[in-house]
Amino acid sequence: SPDVMIIRLQLPASDMLKYHAGQYVEFLLAGGDRRSYSMANAPHTQTEKPGLELHIRYMAGGKFTEHVFGAMKEKEILRIEGPYGSFFLREDSDKPLVLLASGTGFAPLKALIEHMQYKNITRPAVLYWGGRRPADLYMNDWMLARVAEMPHLRYIPVVSDARPEDHWTGRTGFVHKAVLEDFSDLSGHQVYACGAPIVVESARDEYSALAGLPPEEFFADSFTTQADKAGTA
Repeated sequence: SPDVMIIRLQLPASDMLKYHAGQYVEFLLAGGDRRSYSMANAPHTQTEKPGLELHIRYMAGGKFTEHVFGAMKEKEILRIEGPYGSFFLREDSDKPLVLLASGTGFAPLKALIEHMQYKNITRPAVLYWGGRRPADLYMNDWMLARVAEMPHLRYIPVVSDARPEDHWTGRTGFVHKAVLEDFSDLSGHQVYACGAPIVVESARDEYSALAGLPPEEFFADSFTTQADKAGTA
């Protein structure tokens, strides 16, 4: 996607960060500001390909993303803290999974899918990934490859503002609504959602009210970036 950059943070020497797939780190910026980004790779992947994968969306005027997309150099030293967050797979359950992502909210769910494949977790799972245009689904080919390797995994891409030149023939509309179109009863499921706060909160409210999802089975990370909270990055 033109406005998403995938970067890899190399930790000092041969260090590996201990974390759960789905958690995030915070960048410590000059002046005391912080920016939160989820790891997009599962922890085990560090043994074969060291470092942390992050998906960063460009926000015009954003202090951090302007630097990442403009001035940042390879091997630049950045300060991070973490891991943080309670957004990780509850492996003591065997309930089928609905994974809901908007935009770069895909990042922690990518890590979660990698973890499920590595651990051979075969709970039925379906990822709904929403974007405005098809290009916003910036790792669509990666997801198609995972579906081919994981028989229990399905993938439903959803586009809200497709244009004629996109030649989009898939699902359209709001991504959280697509789940309700397919699942009238979520009472036996777990939902993991990440993305824009409006998507996550709408899903939280509507899945319980309209499809019987127990509130305690809805797990979410709705920060994605500082931009979603304040309109800037």
